This record gives sequence, structure tokens and C-alpha cells, in this order.
Amino acid sequence: MVKTDFPKYSENNYGKVARITNDVYRQALTSWQVPAINKHIGDITGKVFLDIGAGDIILGENLDQIGIPEKFYVQDLSKPSLETGLQRIASAGIDTSIFHALVSDDFNFDQIEPAEVDAAFSNSLFSHLSINSILLCLRNLRPKMKTGTSYFSSMIVLPDNRETLEYDWSYIPGIKAVSSAIKDPFHYSKNSIKNLQNYETGFEVKEIHDYGHPFQKLVEFKCL
Repeated sequence: MVKTDFPKYSENNYGKVARITNDVYRQALTSWQVPAINKHIGDITGKVFLDIGAGDIILGENLDQIGIPEKFYVQDLSKPSLETGLQRIASAGIDTSIFHALVSDDFNFDQIEPAEVDAAFSNSLFSHLSINSILLCLRNLRPKMKTGTSYFSSMIVLPDNRETLEYDWSYIPGIKAVSSAIKDPFHYSKNSIKNLQNYETGFEVKEIHDYGHPFQKLVEFKCL
């Protein structure tokens, strides 16, 4: 049985409270993640795939739409979230033997072989990270990915290149959110994102794609 006795999760307290999603939230996450993977990565059948900041593993319930990889690495700082996701996936009759859970709060990918990963993905991970944490993630990830492959991560991207301390997104119907340059949830300008490639991470920022989210974009980091 999937555990439900967790404190209430919200987007701003991740790291303190496990993300255990309900059906409505999983449906919303699926509506962004699955089309993005289909469009930019394609069928992951037979590949080695990594979901960073996987939470309770939304994508694990959608293998019929994205493909069944040879290995499906799921990384998160919350062990309860990963465990709950795996329990839910198993209860749906899905074989969990392909899943390999990586629990760390410093993007420790030591269990992954060098140049093993064919594609990596994150939903909203970088919306909760400072520049230094993003750089840590990229630098630790690069040796694990094959040259020429891409890591896709959604981020809160400002609609213009003004560097602003806070940004109120409530002008978008149905949205009540304020992002910040200095605290979670973090936003970034397009210039700031493109400048990430100047920090010797082993990635270049190839493109900032639409994501279908009201205020996030999907940033493609290509392995050099």
C-alpha cells in the first residue's frame, strides 16, 4: 500500500517534506513531461535514462507512452518519495526491476557507469536550485552521459532579459506564484541560462524550448 501519512508538500518546502503527489497533480505533471520526452528525446526503449529530482517517479507510470528503457535511474534527495513512487508503480503491475534509485542531496551519481546515460530529464528541478547547485548537478552529471547526448531540465524563465529580484506571475489566468532571483522558487533570465555554459560544466546550452507550462521552459543542455 502507498503511504499517505506525510506532511503536506508544497513547491516551496521541497527538501523538508517528501513530494507525494495526488492524482490531479500527477496528471498535470504528465501533461508536460511525456510530450516533452516524446518530442525531444523520443522513444527511450532499450536506452539508459536518468530522471533527476524524480520525486515519486511520475514517468514510471507512463512507460507505455515513453518506452521501456534498459535502465531507468531515478535520483532524488527524498528516499520516501522514491519508495512511494516505486510502490505505486509496482501496484499498477509494472515491472520495477529496471528502476535504480539514487538517493543524495549533492547529486551523487557514483552508481552510474561513466558515459552510460543516453538521455536525462528533470521537471522543475532547477526552479528550486541556486546557480551553484545547478553547476554542481551539471558537473557531476557530465561524466555519466555519452558525448553528444542531452539533458533536458525545465526552469522558470523570465519573459524578457531584465534581471529582477522578484517576478509576480499572477497576470497569467489561474496562476498565483511569485518567483525570485535569490530564493526558492528561483527564476532565471535567458541570458543567465545561456551563460551557464561559461562555467566549464562540459555542457552547452543548445536551446530553450517551450514546455507547455504556464511559466517554465525546457532548457536543453548538450554534452560536449
